[in-house]
Amino acid sequence: MRGHRLRPCRRVPPMPIGKAHFRALADLPWAAKTGPPAPGTTRRNENRKCEVKTFEAFKAMRSGPVARLVLGSSASRLATFGFNAAMAVYLLDLTGRATDLGLALLVGTLPFFALSLVTGVVCDRFNRKNIILVCDALRVLVAVAFLLAAWLLDTDATVALVYATVFCFSVCESFVTTSFSSIVPDVIDEEDILDTNNLLFGIGDAVRMIGPVVGVLLYSTAGFATTAISTATLFSAAFLFQRGVAYTQSKASGEGAQGVAAVAREELGMFRKLVTADIRLTSLMANGFTTHLFLYPFITVGLPYVITQVFRAGSVEFGYLEAVCAAGGILSLLVVPHTKRLGTSNSLAASMAGMIIGAALFLVLLVGPAVDLMTDQTVARLGILTLGCFLVFLAFGVYGTYFVSFMHTNVPSEMLGKGQSLVMMFNALGRMLGFSLFGLLFDHSLQAAVIVFVGGMSLKVLVHLPFVKADRRLRAATAADAPALEPAAER
Repeated sequence: MRGHRLRPCRRVPPMPIGKAHFRALADLPWAAKTGPPAPGTTRRNENRKCEVKTFEAFKAMRSGPVARLVLGSSASRLATFGFNAAMAVYLLDLTGRATDLGLALLVGTLPFFALSLVTGVVCDRFNRKNIILVCDALRVLVAVAFLLAAWLLDTDATVALVYATVFCFSVCESFVTTSFSSIVPDVIDEEDILDTNNLLFGIGDAVRMIGPVVGVLLYSTAGFATTAISTATLFSAAFLFQRGVAYTQSKASGEGAQGVAAVAREELGMFRKLVTADIRLTSLMANGFTTHLFLYPFITVGLPYVITQVFRAGSVEFGYLEAVCAAGGILSLLVVPHTKRLGTSNSLAASMAGMIIGAALFLVLLVGPAVDLMTDQTVARLGILTLGCFLVFLAFGVYGTYFVSFMHTNVPSEMLGKGQSLVMMFNALGRMLGFSLFGLLFDHSLQAAVIVFVGGMSLKVLVHLPFVKADRRLRAATAADAPALEPAAER
């Protein structure tokens, strides 16, 4: 500026710089937004975010409904599977006949297949919470009555009583399983469904694996009466936990149908619609059948055979490997949060790949020198089997979480009971066929059993391809129908 004279600046003495000065600068509002981060800060922040994501599923337990559902479901499953296994051993001690043991296990499994469609219809037409509470209360009464009656009856009558009790518990559990899984979307916010299912499936599958072990150990160490009392206590705890869940069934299916024939036609039509309307759901059900046809029978029938007959080791090692399988299922809780960015389709595919990798480790049983080494060396034997079992069930936990969450978010609430009952039916059918298949295979050829197991698990990827294609088509159609963004107005 012309004619303007600048006045000389007054010299300001420099401010002494020390720790207090830097602390003062750090408190300024702009201090956190400028300048490079301190060494190691970025890495620490990333590690902290990773830790938070890893334990994300456990945050859902802070919700009252989620905590009650998880605790109630775990108590109910532990009581059912533990009691059934304990009673099978009790029958063996009582009669000394292995046929009675096998028949008890069959009686405990049959209702899950035979009543699956009935449970779906009932759970969609009546209040699901009331069904759960009635079944839990009924099982408490049956457990107490069983304990009292077993002291008064002779051996033959006690055997019949055990069969009847195991059958009653399994019938109730089939209704509870369908109702419980169908109730989740009605009491949990949609954004929390994946984390809730992560907890329910991971913990529930672990309980399914360790429940029989706990039941047999309890019966072997504490006796018959303690087992029955513990069972009644667990069912009482399940009743109390689930009674506190706030639930109102929004809509019941098939409310307009009148008469048995009309209801039957309507319900069968709904079942047909569930199977054929969405190829993704059809693919998932077929994949679940494949899992229960090959995985569970191989673990249940094959592992005891391999350990006791091939390696000539003790049955304690089988109990250890069952615990490893349960640990893999529980630790899948920590893996699921890291797979959310992949989406449902890719997460399912990745978990199937993990199951195939774990199953492929059992191919070492086809190599003669490796089998000889595993027979002589306990560390080598348990090391390979532990790694295979752990990887399979870690991946299976992730797979199951996304499987259930897909159903909860894509099947209407009023039809969810039927959807869950179909899954239960196919899974039970797969296990029944698989037990027979692998029983025959292991009797004739270890190599054939291992090849069928690994080949069957590999088929899961092929069965998943229709899901991937349908999901991509749906995403493309959704993107095409989305309205284009309007350009910003010029200022």
